[in-house]
Amino acid sequence: KINTRPGQTGESATKRAEPCSIEIFQHPARAMWCKDPIKIQYKENERRTVGGSVFRRRARESQLSSVQSVPFVGLRDGHYPPEALPTVTYPSSMTLHQGPQQLILVNYGPAHTDGDTVVYVSPANVAVVGDIFSNHFYPIIDLASGGSIDGVIHSLDEILARTDEQTKIVPGHGPVATRANLEEYRDMLVQVRQRIVDLIAAGKTIDEAVAAAPTREFDAKWGSGYVPPNVFTKMVFSSLTYGGSTGR
Repeated sequence: KINTRPGQTGESATKRAEPCSIEIFQHPARAMWCKDPIKIQYKENERRTVGGSVFRRRARESQLSSVQSVPFVGLRDGHYPPEALPTVTYPSSMTLHQGPQQLILVNYGPAHTDGDTVVYVSPANVAVVGDIFSNHFYPIIDLASGGSIDGVIHSLDEILARTDEQTKIVPGHGPVATRANLEEYRDMLVQVRQRIVDLIAAGKTIDEAVAAAPTREFDAKWGSGYVPPNVFTKMVFSSLTYGGSTGR
């Protein structure tokens, strides 16, 4: 299992600073002791370490300086102090270099939030996708931060188009995955989305949609994480009725 949260793999704090490489994706805590690591903020409210500067997709200043609540899950983000803010931003993509590795940072539009970053590392053939993919959990769709189910599926389609069977997929939560794992996750989201679209078209309320259990066949695999099936159904329903089209 690979944990993408820096500092949680038990590395000794006495580790000497050393040049970084793709190994930081395999042992993220080592990035704390690397010379000039690259810190990438993968979404509006979180960053992962992979350097002296923090890079993130360009966003409204108000997003970073205010407190925001994540609907349905009781999470609150912000207010962040100046030292937690990114020092470099990008509009839609950016290329960095870390030793022999090239890092391409891409935002495909609103997905988990409206500021998600996917990092492609070559020639190591690694894709760090953040909370667009939770393995094996239903994802949080942060509607208050511009997230949407359609955006998550769109981002997954883009990632699948840019990876191959040998690509290591690093999710926001859970073990490192394969492209096949990511494709299975994408297909699950598409099926759940379509079932909820059908419920909306039939005039069902959000509570009636939850009662219909559109995720039932997937719950054994995906429903034991921090987003229970009923909450995920509410997120998708709200995304489709208030934050996106039902005509996908």
